[in-house]
Amino acid sequence: MAGRIAADVLSDMIVAREDFANDLFAVETASSEAFLTGATSSAVIDDDLVDRLLRYADIMSHSTLPLHRESAYNLIALLREYDELVGLSERGSGRVTAVATAVLIELGNFPGLRTLSNMTDATYSLPVSRGVLRAAKEVTQATKRGTATLTDTQFEIAERMRGEDFFSFSGPTSLGKSFILKDAIYDIVGRSDLDQHCVVVLVPTKALIGQTAADLRELLRDVPKVNVATFPSLPLFLRKTYPRTIFVLTPERLLRYLSNPVRDIDYLIVDEAQKVIAKKDARSSIYYHAIVETIRRFATKLVFASPSIENPQLFLELFGKASNGALAVRERTVAQQRYFVDLVDRKQFYLSGASGTDGQLKAAPAATTAIELVTSLSGARKSIIYINSSAKSADFAMELAKVLPKISDPKIDALIKFVKEHIHKDYFLADTLSRGVAFHHGKMPQEVREKVEQCFSDPESPLRYVVCTSTLLEGVNLPAKNIFVLNDTHGPSGFGKIDFENLAGRAGRLTYDFSGNVICVRHEPGGWSETRQELIPRGEPIVAESFLVNPGKTRKDFTDIGHVLRGEKLPGTPSNDAKRTVEQYTSILLLHVLGNQQTPLRSLFLAKVPDAVKLLDKAVSGFTGSEEVLRRSPGIQPKYQSAVWGELTSGVAGPLIPADVSELSFELFEAMLLRLGRAYNWIVEESGGKDPLVPKEEPGYSVRLRYWATLMSYWVKGDPLVLVISRAIRYHAKQGIVTYRDYAVSPYLITEPFKAGDAKQVNRIIEETMRDLETGLRFKIISYLENYYDLAVQALGSEKAGVNVAKLVEYGSSDAKVINLQEVGFTRGVALDLLAKYGSFLTFVSNEELDTVDLEGIMAVPDLDTDVKAELENILRKAPPTAVAVEVEPLQ
Repeated sequence: MAGRIAADVLSDMIVAREDFANDLFAVETASSEAFLTGATSSAVIDDDLVDRLLRYADIMSHSTLPLHRESAYNLIALLREYDELVGLSERGSGRVTAVATAVLIELGNFPGLRTLSNMTDATYSLPVSRGVLRAAKEVTQATKRGTATLTDTQFEIAERMRGEDFFSFSGPTSLGKSFILKDAIYDIVGRSDLDQHCVVVLVPTKALIGQTAADLRELLRDVPKVNVATFPSLPLFLRKTYPRTIFVLTPERLLRYLSNPVRDIDYLIVDEAQKVIAKKDARSSIYYHAIVETIRRFATKLVFASPSIENPQLFLELFGKASNGALAVRERTVAQQRYFVDLVDRKQFYLSGASGTDGQLKAAPAATTAIELVTSLSGARKSIIYINSSAKSADFAMELAKVLPKISDPKIDALIKFVKEHIHKDYFLADTLSRGVAFHHGKMPQEVREKVEQCFSDPESPLRYVVCTSTLLEGVNLPAKNIFVLNDTHGPSGFGKIDFENLAGRAGRLTYDFSGNVICVRHEPGGWSETRQELIPRGEPIVAESFLVNPGKTRKDFTDIGHVLRGEKLPGTPSNDAKRTVEQYTSILLLHVLGNQQTPLRSLFLAKVPDAVKLLDKAVSGFTGSEEVLRRSPGIQPKYQSAVWGELTSGVAGPLIPADVSELSFELFEAMLLRLGRAYNWIVEESGGKDPLVPKEEPGYSVRLRYWATLMSYWVKGDPLVLVISRAIRYHAKQGIVTYRDYAVSPYLITEPFKAGDAKQVNRIIEETMRDLETGLRFKIISYLENYYDLAVQALGSEKAGVNVAKLVEYGSSDAKVINLQEVGFTRGVALDLLAKYGSFLTFVSNEELDTVDLEGIMAVPDLDTDVKAELENILRKAPPTAVAVEVEPLQ
């Protein structure tokens, strides 16, 4: 009993009481019925019940145990929710507000206090002790910027983090992990010892780079010596203007940076750290490799942040660091109610996150369709609808928009104008936006996704619904009052608990809501099986696992690597991603042997595979390529890199495109892709999986390469996206067919005749073109272009390596100035506009690198383009340092 206080003991007694369980059941049932049916037939919350629940909450808020403290907050949230939906008596409502203020102060839940002040104008006198406690916490738990206050839990994490060089923490999505990381970054970049050094924030996908960078730039507006960079280079303008740098990079871009690091990496911050050990994600091995390479090169401090897992120390153990710098927390700053609505069998349930009970409501759902359910339950509050298909997300958004009235709003009108001008006049998103609905998925351009996110996140915006795919699971900050989960799958597989919790955690917005609603909907007979329904209730944090940490007797991951080293097929029928993961770990293992690195991967392979030494010796002797290049491109098998290296060093092959070519033509790109396809065996390596680059056989193979050459020629010439899409539509019209994927219909490519004027078909072409640009061209093909060029530089020297086509594809231009402006941080479209319309305000040195920007001159231009102005403000404008905060910002 040592260390326990009276509130701990009293709270234990409360939780054990039958009357507490009955009271909690009553308030949960009443709130659930009010939300799902609009009525409360089972229970009415009278003043006596309110008084009892508030006493429970007050006592439990003083407990030191997270479970009790969370229960205190849940009781407050349930009462506030009931008051909003049904209404308490005037006395009851007043007492809830008064006690809620005291409880939230005791919990140190300052977002909740902001929410409370936003919801009521009434003020209540508090005991002097609570007022003193609030004042003390607002001082001691202030953020480093001084404009907000950390919650008790956030403050505990921040204090622990500052005392550790290697730190890993986990907590619910609503904890505010990104807010904690941003506060730490603000502290770090204010120190002079970061001069000529950098911090790297590692994010899962390109989709998250823009949002993270924009948030950090806003955070650091009053720190004049730091900039935020998003590409693995540091151009002249950034080097001379800012002595300190924060890079926001994907694992692939981090590997590119490590090939020529301009500044030492002092800190590596890994958000969404569960991606490092994700079993069904082929990129997890690249994540692992990028982190290993960073700590091999630099004395880098590591910070890992992950969703609710029980053992965040796993990430420290994975990289050979002491596990004492780990902290798992459970407290949430937003409560959640979870529901399952079965529109097929006409039943509905609430799944308690507090009492541990599940209850079926007596009333059947009033709605008969998912559309009716979404509109009836959302009311005036914002909602996210999750659907696991980009095609279905657009279809659902269109159907939802049909039942909603048109809206008139300047911000929505501006977004519609942007979509029509930058994508296509007939893109469905322009239609849905006009009725307050958007869709959001990975095929869409990053700029469009970010504008949708910004518009939806604005509480004053009439954009009320966003229909999302699994891009939301990558860490995109897009919270809402309600989340409707219409599918129980993530990709081709069912949800894992971490994925589901990461998605559900978006329900409820800090400083706007006390609670959020997660509504899982079975609207098709095949959805939400009984097994999948077990995911819905909140459960205990899961234990994360990696085959590289305490694998026990498990050998399969290592014997699979052995199969690859022997040149054998993997046993069973592994997915394309699973096969690629094993191949990538095999390349990484080879690198650890070549570099004489003592890593868990190497030591465990030697322990688990009987002929491991022989296999590794053979692999080392058989690799004749460049170790340095393999470190940048472990996703490309060593045997292909060795073959290309041999051709380059022997003179059999030369650069993909000579440096002295006069024109980058379609024919040149087609010939180049034919060479790449042969050198890297695309017909085998890139013909499988979800989005294959090429078919397995002719004539489809050559036809597809011509398509990629066509798309590449448009993109590299600097054509705006709207023009690329228009030309793609004409290309399909000329071919007479449209080919696309819809896994809801078929696992195979679907081909149909081109139909002029068919809006749905035009939108399929639009989305396939955008996906092909981002995934096919700028993710898959670019990796081969980079690898070949890197090998050519090593074998032939930089002057004889030819054109760096990968760079042209990455930036969508062959103009060095446009490329440099993007490296500074501008989007492709704004970079093109800056040169075309405002070039007189920019000066470049002889190698066409940006030297100076007359920022005040550009900003003074009458009718300055809105997007240009916004990016200039975000990237270059710095505010005077603020010594004293005048207003507390909402925690994001």
